[in-house]
Amino acid sequence: MSLDIESLLGADAKALLDHKCKTIPKESLHLPGPDYVDRIYALSDRPTPVLKSLQALLDNGRLRGTGYVSILPSTRD
Repeated sequence: MSLDIESLLGADAKALLDHKCKTIPKESLHLPGPDYVDRIYALSDRPTPVLKSLQALLDNGRLRGTGYVSILPSTRD
């Protein structure tokens, strides 16, 4: 199935697809990945249990191992 992104975006397609950010340098971005905690937080002053908890959070759910986490509200009352 092929999606025509430009038709989905409508009249703003060109502006959205050709946008170049001039305020945040791409070197400042920390992209997610399976080694996110090691790359970003390992050399910080955070205690080891905090780093383990963060890694455990990233290693659970449908997005486990990607560096992304999805936190949704509980449906329980």
